[in-house]
Amino acid sequence: MSKTPNYDAKIQPILNALQPGERTCAITGETWTMTDEEIGWYKKFNVPAPDISPNTRWKWQGYYDVGYQFWWNRHAETGKPVLSFHHPATGVRVLPDAEWFARDFAEISVGYDRTRPFFDQMRELQLKVPLFATFNTVPPENSLALMSLGDRDSYFTFACKSARCFYMAGAFNTEDSSEVFLSIDCTRSHHVVHSDRIYNCRYVRESFDCMDSAFLFDCRNCRNCFGATNKRNAQYLWFNEQLTKEEWERRRAEVDFGRRSVVEACTERFERMLREQAVWPENFNGTNADSTGDYLDGCTRTSFGFSSEKGPVDNYWSSWLYGAPQGTAFCWGAFNCSEEFLCVSSPESSKLKMSYRSQRCEDSEYLYACVDLKNCFGCVGLKKRQFCILNKQYTEDEYWWIVDEIKCGMLERGEYGNYFPTSMASTYVPESGAVLYAGASDEDLRKLGGPVFDPEAEDAMGKDRVDLSKARRIEDVPDSIDDLTDDWIGVPIFDPEANRPFSILKPEAEYYRRERIAPPARHFISRMKALSFSAQKAQLEYRACAVCSAKLLTSANLCYPNRKIYCMKDYLAFVEKNG
Repeated sequence: MSKTPNYDAKIQPILNALQPGERTCAITGETWTMTDEEIGWYKKFNVPAPDISPNTRWKWQGYYDVGYQFWWNRHAETGKPVLSFHHPATGVRVLPDAEWFARDFAEISVGYDRTRPFFDQMRELQLKVPLFATFNTVPPENSLALMSLGDRDSYFTFACKSARCFYMAGAFNTEDSSEVFLSIDCTRSHHVVHSDRIYNCRYVRESFDCMDSAFLFDCRNCRNCFGATNKRNAQYLWFNEQLTKEEWERRRAEVDFGRRSVVEACTERFERMLREQAVWPENFNGTNADSTGDYLDGCTRTSFGFSSEKGPVDNYWSSWLYGAPQGTAFCWGAFNCSEEFLCVSSPESSKLKMSYRSQRCEDSEYLYACVDLKNCFGCVGLKKRQFCILNKQYTEDEYWWIVDEIKCGMLERGEYGNYFPTSMASTYVPESGAVLYAGASDEDLRKLGGPVFDPEAEDAMGKDRVDLSKARRIEDVPDSIDDLTDDWIGVPIFDPEANRPFSILKPEAEYYRRERIAPPARHFISRMKALSFSAQKAQLEYRACAVCSAKLLTSANLCYPNRKIYCMKDYLAFVEKNG
């Protein structure tokens, strides 16, 4: 028996009338084909089909992804500075994680008003209830980390499990490394993008099982290579030229990665190789079954997926899935969950719809940062409750009667089935996942709307606590690590392009000296943005194979929009001949 009979009566004719065919996104103008499979997911979750494309949905959800950003917010009760990924100019207040998880915020609620749009009421509640400052799953040790999975002695990491590392996002089991993005098992390596099992390497992209090398792209099991693309089991390559061991070692000894000018010259040559010589496969997938998308490994029946691995089953247009999520559709980030629809990073939950960072929740909708809820609707920060609406407690009968009314009203206003408005995002959008991971352009952001403010607002950068009169110019940062004297450590360095200061930490300087890495002359936020831009994006598109013109489903790349893409058959033939 239906618990929301009035809503069900309204939605069924809408769903029954859906027909497959080409659609045009109401926001971006992108066209896509709505298939019977896609329609089947809307019927499964009993939600209306949207008038926006799946790619646009990912950009929209990306507003709620941290991307890579660190701000000074304020303790919701004491006003003391608290480091967080929630920008204070969004109006969101924060508490340190330990304090936040110790509270349930049931004392803060909003009475449902049928005359007002529901999202307006959720926004009112969002501004009343503090959020977690860092959302560290495993408390980091002696580290400065956001969404830590277990960092030790690491600094400025996001969603990582690391030891003695600096400036990373999505890096797991990584040690003694820096500037690593979306990679696993990296040791003593610097500037690595979507690569696994990398040891003592520099400037590596899309490679696996490589060591003692630099400037690699799409290489496997290579060692002692310098400048290599699409190679397998290679040694002593120099920008794809085969050398003897003696000649390679002679040339390598002449290249000093401790000098920034040397690195920049090598990078320029490597970039030319990527644009003119390298072949890009239609996807960088591992072993999957009946799956389509990019950056997939260990997936089964996962259609139009992105960056997912180790067990996802039966998912549709979902990204960043880990730990065997099952039956999700249009989700962004999911771990050990099932039957989630249009959620962002809501782990270990079941039958959850349109929710944000809500853990172990069940049979609920429109939850925002909640924990252990069942049968709740439109709650914020609530924990261990049932039958709550906008954090207010109801009886079971009252709850279902009001939810039925809410869903009918939201359906009529065109709200229901959409994700939270972009105006409720708590990030600084230009540095959020919408841009860094989904590749949203300035025009996309203009069309999607959302919070617009000066990133310096409310001293989010901490400039008021830095004596900028003592800041050094970025042009004066030494070219060589040998010239980085101790008087540079901890001194503010102002980056005019980023319009914010940064400093070189003592353990960071020691790491650079030990590994001979040139002193950075850009703010670390800018460096990580550039690193993420070089990877594939959570934006699926169709391209033609450069050899046979076959239609390929691939993902966008902002840095290499005109790259040479081969279908898997032609790519494997190319690697067999040239790799």
